Amino acid sequence: MLSPLSLSICLFLQSAPAPHTLTVEESVAIALERSPRLISTRAEAASARARLEGASLLAQENPQLQGAVGPRWRQGGESPGQSLDVSLGVSQRLELLGQRGARQEAAEAQLAASEARLQALRVTVAAEVRGAFARLLAAEQELRLDDEGRLLAEQALRAAEERLTAGAASRIEVNTARVEMGRAAHERVLSVQRRSLALAELRLLLGLEPTDVPRLSEDWKPDEAEPPPLEALMERALAQRAEVKAARAELDAARAEVKLASREALPVPRLGATWSREEGAHIVQGTLGIELPLFNRNQAARGLGTARQLQAQATLEATERMVRSEVALALERYQNARAAMAVYGADVLEALQQNLVLVNEAYRAGKVDFFQLLVIRREALDARRGSIEALAELHIAEAQLQSALGSLP
Repeated sequence: MLSPLSLSICLFLQSAPAPHTLTVEESVAIALERSPRLISTRAEAASARARLEGASLLAQENPQLQGAVGPRWRQGGESPGQSLDVSLGVSQRLELLGQRGARQEAAEAQLAASEARLQALRVTVAAEVRGAFARLLAAEQELRLDDEGRLLAEQALRAAEERLTAGAASRIEVNTARVEMGRAAHERVLSVQRRSLALAELRLLLGLEPTDVPRLSEDWKPDEAEPPPLEALMERALAQRAEVKAARAELDAARAEVKLASREALPVPRLGATWSREEGAHIVQGTLGIELPLFNRNQAARGLGTARQLQAQATLEATERMVRSEVALALERYQNARAAMAVYGADVLEALQQNLVLVNEAYRAGKVDFFQLLVIRREALDARRGSIEALAELHIAEAQLQSALGSLP
């Protein structure tokens, strides 16, 4: 069921005439409610919940009712003739040796594993949405940067033509300026392609229509706090990763199934009562039946349960190793991204922007030649593009670290 916040967001995205400014938190909320990948996992959890309800019943089999009716012939004797005999009986199979508790324990563990797998997929989807959001946001910023670069190229071309008219520049400078115009146009085409791919990726994750073009909020700031040490992060991940919880629950379920298979190999009594009428007399009797496990002692179920327990134990160990490796890789990527982003401080970006504004005027005034203009402008644009890419990488690395820890922001 959609929450009020997410429902209003979805309706606004579909019906509002102007694009809605979408935050990363709203994007994650929409994806967690709309993603088709979560449908089957939710259904699996619902099925496990239903199996638990069935395993919690006091009796797994319904009472058995039996009846018999038929004539009795008497020949000779003092009262020859025919009479009608009737008998009725009811019996119930009783599990008195812990079968119900073992079955319920296995069903509870399977439900815990299903819910853990659902939570793990939710964490994965959230990380993918945050990564797609960061890539689309970076693509839009690069597109604006390319528009600014094309404008600067146009200004440089006009300045070169003016200097050529005044005899202060050569035809080579004008031709080079036109080439730079083409180069700037090509960069913009590439940015448009990257934005289209990133937008399509985010649409798929959010379940948006092909015509929906959300406007992204740029108020997404990375976490400035230093991450804890690697060992602490590994312990945290092993404690809260849903994949580990699912593997542990699967092991518990396998152990309970081995226990259940052993209990079901034991004789199970069937208690009941019968009533019959013979020759006008009413007869009431209690009955007791016990299955004799002479041939089938549940060998197949016990063997399968043991094999599944060994498999679950190996899966748990492999999952824990995988989690430790993922945390180490995610932390290394996050630390590298933080170091790369630290290069582009506010003073550096401000100086680059000033250079872009001043260099054309300096060329127009003859203080720098055209090739100096190209070098300064390209370096400034490349550095700003690098800062956009570094910020996107930091957002993606942070999302992957949260995913490796099993956190759902």
